[in-house]
Amino acid sequence: MTNVNYDYIENYIRSLIVDKDEKLKKLREYAKDNHVPIVEEETESLIKFLISTKKPKSVLELGTAIGYSAISFTKSSPFIEKYISVEIKEEMYKIALENIKDFSLEDKIKVFLEDAYVFLNKTRDSFDLIFIDAAKGQYENYFAEAINHLNKDGLIICDNVLFKGMIANDDLVIRRKITIVRRLREFLEKIEKNDEFISSIVPIGDGLLLVRRANG
Repeated sequence: MTNVNYDYIENYIRSLIVDKDEKLKKLREYAKDNHVPIVEEETESLIKFLISTKKPKSVLELGTAIGYSAISFTKSSPFIEKYISVEIKEEMYKIALENIKDFSLEDKIKVFLEDAYVFLNKTRDSFDLIFIDAAKGQYENYFAEAINHLNKDGLIICDNVLFKGMIANDDLVIRRKITIVRRLREFLEKIEKNDEFISSIVPIGDGLLLVRRANG
């Protein structure tokens, strides 16, 4: 569990989520069996809801892993025309390509094997939705570049911002994660205090940060 919500709350919410796609269910099971971090079920459900409301045509994802989120979000959203995902680990990149092909989504989802920050500095594309789910200690750097590629009225979603509860409770902090926790706290404080943005931290899954420009 994530230490963000009570276990019984998480278990109850997850019990209500009906996974109708057997192939996606097997992909989630593969991630669990192989200790690959992917989006929590309740977080996935919320993001799919936001996507269905926002109806983005273009999406950028930082952190592909095995391609689960890219496949889930694109498969449930026929209005998405372009989904770009960036992954730094070659092993994950190759697995993601195979999974995307298996779902026949290679025409919509393009995966780049590259550091997310490098990609953000190189690309000239802009997006309606940007999903940040890469190295947690680099969120501030990712966001600073990502905002330059966000279309008018666009939305940035950052996952895992409560980081297994460590962000809110020093007693939960693991020694080797101190730097990540400090950087995430600083990032969240800067976003919340910046009048240029409208933001909300949602205590679901491992914590979601939703951000849009105040002026659209």
